[in-house]
Amino acid sequence: MPAAAADPLGGLSHDEAARRLKRYGPNRLVRASRGAAILAFLRTAADPMALMLAAAGAVYYALGERTDAYVLFAAIVPVLAVDVILEARSRTALKKLAGVVAPRARVVRSGVQTEAATADLVPGDLLALKEGDIVHADAVVRSSSNLALDESQLTGEAEPVSKRPCETPGAMPDAAEDSRVYAGSRVLEGQGFAEVTATGERTRYGDLARLVAEVGPRPTPLERKTGRMVRWMVGVAITVSALLFVVRMLGGAPAGKAFLYAVSLAMSAVGEEFLLVLTMFLSIGAYRLSQHGVLVRRLASVETLGSTTVICLDKTGTLTAGEFVLEEHLPLGPEMPEDALLEAAALACEPQAADTMERKILAHCTEHGINVDALHSRWHLEHDYAFDPVGKHMSHVWSSGDGAGGAQRIVAKGALEGIIEHCDLSQADFARAESANAEMAGRGMRVLAVAGRDARPGGFNGVRGSDERGLRLFGLLGFRDPLRAAVPDAVAQCQRAGVELKLITGDHALTAHAIADAAGIAHSDDGIVTGAQLDSVDQPAFEGLVRRCSIFARIRPEQKYAIVEALRRAGEVVAMTGDGINDAPALRRADIGVAMGRRGTEVARAAADIVLLEDDFSAMVATIREGRILLDNIQRAFLYLVGFKVMLVSLTLLAPVFGLPLLLLPVNLVWLEMIVHPVSALAFEGEPAVDDVMRRPPRPPSAPIVERPAAYRAALSGALLTVMALALFALRLRDGENYARSVAMVVAVVGSLFLVWAEYAGTRRWWRVRAPEQRRFWLVIFAVAASLPAFMLTPPLAKLLMIRPIAPADWGIAILAAAIAVGWRAFGTRSVR
Repeated sequence: MPAAAADPLGGLSHDEAARRLKRYGPNRLVRASRGAAILAFLRTAADPMALMLAAAGAVYYALGERTDAYVLFAAIVPVLAVDVILEARSRTALKKLAGVVAPRARVVRSGVQTEAATADLVPGDLLALKEGDIVHADAVVRSSSNLALDESQLTGEAEPVSKRPCETPGAMPDAAEDSRVYAGSRVLEGQGFAEVTATGERTRYGDLARLVAEVGPRPTPLERKTGRMVRWMVGVAITVSALLFVVRMLGGAPAGKAFLYAVSLAMSAVGEEFLLVLTMFLSIGAYRLSQHGVLVRRLASVETLGSTTVICLDKTGTLTAGEFVLEEHLPLGPEMPEDALLEAAALACEPQAADTMERKILAHCTEHGINVDALHSRWHLEHDYAFDPVGKHMSHVWSSGDGAGGAQRIVAKGALEGIIEHCDLSQADFARAESANAEMAGRGMRVLAVAGRDARPGGFNGVRGSDERGLRLFGLLGFRDPLRAAVPDAVAQCQRAGVELKLITGDHALTAHAIADAAGIAHSDDGIVTGAQLDSVDQPAFEGLVRRCSIFARIRPEQKYAIVEALRRAGEVVAMTGDGINDAPALRRADIGVAMGRRGTEVARAAADIVLLEDDFSAMVATIREGRILLDNIQRAFLYLVGFKVMLVSLTLLAPVFGLPLLLLPVNLVWLEMIVHPVSALAFEGEPAVDDVMRRPPRPPSAPIVERPAAYRAALSGALLTVMALALFALRLRDGENYARSVAMVVAVVGSLFLVWAEYAGTRRWWRVRAPEQRRFWLVIFAVAASLPAFMLTPPLAKLLMIRPIAPADWGIAILAAAIAVGWRAFGTRSVR
């Protein structure tokens, strides 16, 4: 049957499709939970700081301190507001991403083939299917040409399942199984039209999808590390707070006061900000990458971008433009007419070719005098043998005329090494063909061989092995796929960043070598290996070749998977690029699967973590760069939190230990929480890269969230701030507790600003650091600094916070103390990365 290229049934009208959408609802495999929004709100409302503020407020209220209780209750609002605002910002970014990457289907509406969101598919819609498509609804095939699907998502069997049109008009419930296609399957070959019978949860895939949805997403390594750290901090805070409550009670303190002290300590120690910062940074980072034409489908991949050590590159469409040009044809042998090669090449293609390369062949034949339409009128396609991934070739069986005057012909095209296995060649012809193939491949061409033979009617028996035996080699076709202009610079940047590149392709080794040289991919003289060589070695030797070599040619899909697996076992963080169905297993297995957005099949995009919208490898460089910047900024925020939390906990704990009055009351902790939340979440997010971000080696995947020397420096800064604040608090107690607390608060608040600058500078000398250009950074810093005089000089606020204005000299002393506590880091340190 000819390829289905037009609307055979008419499809639904737009109005009817809209009516059915209202009736059946969106085509979503899992219906959104009605309580999802409520659960999200409850998770936000369960912020540990908000819960402790509520507990402290209740105690104050029970003790009769109504004003303080109202302040603590009111403080819950801004604490949760920060969480809600940041959560909303993350959700907005993710919603925009979801809209961009939402899958679409080709349907016939009102007699015209168009694209529609898969959520808008309805029963009765006519789906247009082609190789590489994912089927998004259950349907019955109405028209097809060599249609075969992978239904392993449903059946577990990976064998292709052939489909034929339903022969009974209008029959859907009674359609034969081999006429049905199901949501979740993918088209392996052929094309056709199918009428939708069920959508959403009513599909066979719906039950599976619900089971998957019930299992929450697995946390990423960085999320697990952060979660363990926060749980440890919460556990320590609760334990120490409980012990101190008991100690204070035994020391004669009233139960209410002892409880308030314990709650104050817990409020200072809980580190929920770490998880808040991580979630927001990953979400915003994913959205920022989308501005570079890079769509992050799974947030988990963002955190690993900066750790990528090896990128496995597909050649076509990644390094090259993916736009093949048939540049030359070469008949083999002086007795081979040029027209014979071109006619055979045309018959090696579908009559109504959908494949880009076949259309190029037919156009080339027409340009060189072959009347392709007349040729296809004279010959009728009887049968075709699908692409053989092992022999790397395909073939068509044609018939011409009837009876004694008729004839049959088989024509095959594919890789020379696969074609010649089916040809009868002399040693000289074999050597001539190999030499011509090597010469064309050495010029960076992709080479296809064309062969065939004639037979009398009935001469072919439908058995591929015998039909393809004894072929005559007609010649070679040389295709040129130009290298993308931006690729050499992008390759150089990756290699300077310590990322190793490996070219993996199904092309000839000489073609792969020519492309690698043109792109600048570093490789040794013996760094080229073929799929046949990989098959011939044992597992240890296989892993050695994978680790040592940089160019892999004539590679099969299962070998791509094995290469990625071997690299991951060797401890590498592997990114894999690809665009075809055969790339999907390797994309899924890699730490980061990168699919091409334009040329990529639905299968490849579904298997990938990242989609490059413009099919441009240079966007991959931007992805790695943004990933490294993101990790740097997360580390800056975490280190700031380390220093700040050490100061908070120490000030809360040590003042009573040394016999001093309570320095940080719950209302003071509220003030400091209003500082730490926005500063940690906003001051560092989106900061530009340091100069060496693409010149340093990748971050080891086993490395801790922050390097220990950096964490020690941050903790030491917090400890020194504690010493300075406690010392000034003790010295100024002669002027009253509120005055002493004011001086100590200046040290704490100004010290927090110095901590921001210290982590922004990192290991660099402060005077060599360019001032941040982001307005958000300076707004946050100004708001924090302004809170000191504003609260001191506003009598009602000063009374609530138990502080008062201080003398200019004490301002200077407190600021100097904060500068000394953190300023020792101004001279920078040797980088520990």
